[in-house]
Amino acid sequence: MLLQNIEWVIPGVQTLHIVAVSIVIGSVLMLDLKAFGLVGRSLSLANYAARFGPWIWGAIGVLALTGLALVIAEPDRSIENAVFQLKMLLLLCLIAELSALLIPIRANSAFWEGRGRRWLLITLVTLSLLTVVGIVFAGRWIAYTQ
Repeated sequence: MLLQNIEWVIPGVQTLHIVAVSIVIGSVLMLDLKAFGLVGRSLSLANYAARFGPWIWGAIGVLALTGLALVIAEPDRSIENAVFQLKMLLLLCLIAELSALLIPIRANSAFWEGRGRRWLLITLVTLSLLTVVGIVFAGRWIAYTQ
């Protein structure tokens, strides 16, 4: 298989995967910090969503492609690994959380500005932050489990 026979392919794909992980983490962190009111007080959450949302979705696409390549290259390392399965479950949770955060803003830029939704916003971004941390830990943990 090409992925296994050329020395630089797996490390290259892993590097792209890690860069995409970093983009997701950084972008989610910026959205979360904005929602907590810790950064960008002069800009709305909708501005932050417009700035970081495309980076998040693009990086998740890169993660899907590079992750698929890594699974194809080394299926025994991941498919039956419980930690890998946990990581995939957490990734689905993150996609759902980010969708719940970003899709309403696309329809109504002031969606999260109302007082009645503030607790839901804080809950959602707290969950997304915890989920990202869980994905990172699970991703590293995969290498140490069989």
